[in-house]
Amino acid sequence: MLWPASEEFAALCRTQLELVVNNLGASSLAVYLSETLNDSPSWSPVAVYPEAAPPLSLPLPPTLPPPTQAAETPLSHYPQQVVSSLANQLILPLMYQNWVLGVLVAQRQHRPWLAAEQAQLQQVAQTLAIACVLDQRQQWLSHASSAQTLEQQQQRFDDLLHQLRNPVAAIRTFVKLLLKRLEPDHQGRPLAEGIAKETERLMALLEDYRQQRNDIPALTGSQPLSLVGKPLDLAETLSPLITAAKARAEMEDKTFVVEMSPQLPPIWLEERMLQEVVGNLLDNAFKYTPKGGTIGLRLTLMPAVLELTVWDTGCGIPLDVQSRLFERGYRGIQADSGIEGSGLGLAIAQDLLRPYGLSLQVTSPYAGDRGTAFTLAIPLPMKVER
Repeated sequence: MLWPASEEFAALCRTQLELVVNNLGASSLAVYLSETLNDSPSWSPVAVYPEAAPPLSLPLPPTLPPPTQAAETPLSHYPQQVVSSLANQLILPLMYQNWVLGVLVAQRQHRPWLAAEQAQLQQVAQTLAIACVLDQRQQWLSHASSAQTLEQQQQRFDDLLHQLRNPVAAIRTFVKLLLKRLEPDHQGRPLAEGIAKETERLMALLEDYRQQRNDIPALTGSQPLSLVGKPLDLAETLSPLITAAKARAEMEDKTFVVEMSPQLPPIWLEERMLQEVVGNLLDNAFKYTPKGGTIGLRLTLMPAVLELTVWDTGCGIPLDVQSRLFERGYRGIQADSGIEGSGLGLAIAQDLLRPYGLSLQVTSPYAGDRGTAFTLAIPLPMKVER
């Protein structure tokens, strides 16, 4: 399908028609573009001379070459002009790489077209064909650029809102835990209750936005973030996530365990990126693990890599959907459950890891016939240059 002709292309067509009238004495002219590239194109007038006149009728004979995708068919095999059944009317295809993009229809009343005049008309048709291709490409690039920019902006906004959920959820957990420990007459309780209410309000706003976005097709594809690495102390980097996970486990009647080698070498990763990845994995593990279940964070030092694993004893992930886990907006069978989620967490985590050449691996079932584990293998030593 072709884009509608731009005003610039239409103006060029009118200029070419004026030249034909002045130099060759045509009485009626019209340029048509094909609305579809198929065996039965429908034609739309772009420029007509005289301007006040209706477009010329287009009695296409069987000899007009249909469009073809056969790249090996040389253009010279097609007729360059077709003599219409109407008196002194020529129909010249606007051809490009075996496609009929349009036609130039020329007619004059008093004398037939000479061979030299037909050659000039062919040059005009070829000029218009090339201009049409350039016009189509420009319009496609313009629309593609606008759509890509809009998609990238929307994706970044979705990512930021999703990333906001984790710290807000942590604040909600801490406040609820604090309220459990404050006596009803404690002077700080009204302040804590106010923070709890505002946190719930913020979470509700985030959930409202997520539900609204569910009515819009999920965006696909993503651009990796430009990140630089620095040596990280893993124990220090993961400490706030571990503290928040322990508090959440206490509040939700779940168990959280940490398995960490006593001496871990520094790794070359960006701190906020790693915290975001692990935070998303922990959030998913808690959401899909019922009360009484266990969530774990394990760091295992091996000869060539450091393995970071977040695992749980939750409902697990069916094997037939595991290949789609990192698609943006995909939630699989959990979409029909009452568990909150946007289907962005794993996709964001995978995107954040991509600049480092890293990726998450899923194992499910993990514990017996249930549970899930996500593992990140970090080569040692690893450094990302500026």
